[in-house]
Amino acid sequence: MKRGPLLLAFAWVVALVATLGSLYYSEVRLFLPCELCWYQRIFMYPQAVLLGIALWRQDFSVWPYSLALSLIGGSFSSLHLLQQNFPDLFTLACKPPVPCSVEYIPQFPIPLQALIAFTLIALSMGLLAREARQRG
Repeated sequence: MKRGPLLLAFAWVVALVATLGSLYYSEVRLFLPCELCWYQRIFMYPQAVLLGIALWRQDFSVWPYSLALSLIGGSFSSLHLLQQNFPDLFTLACKPPVPCSVEYIPQFPIPLQALIAFTLIALSMGLLAREARQRG
């Protein structure tokens, strides 16, 4: 069964929702992003465009690029979560006005939301890669 188009569409929707969600938080809710938030955005925003174009062109060879962006972005999300949960253990130099330990939504932290998005995209790209290898 060929799941490539579905996996690509799913990953694109996740990237698009994550991108629009972060813009909503900063532009509508007026949450100021910290330095680690900016790094996570650097690795998520291009994916909304990259995966959208790949979906439109049915280009399944996009998986290594998206996977790399997701793994690096997810690493920043993990670091950000650790910074929020253990602020005394880290001496990250998050510059003012917003320290990286600030939690705007304690019930569902924004870095956790980003980590979930990066993980879903990475899993989709891993499955897409496996499917590409099986096709030969």
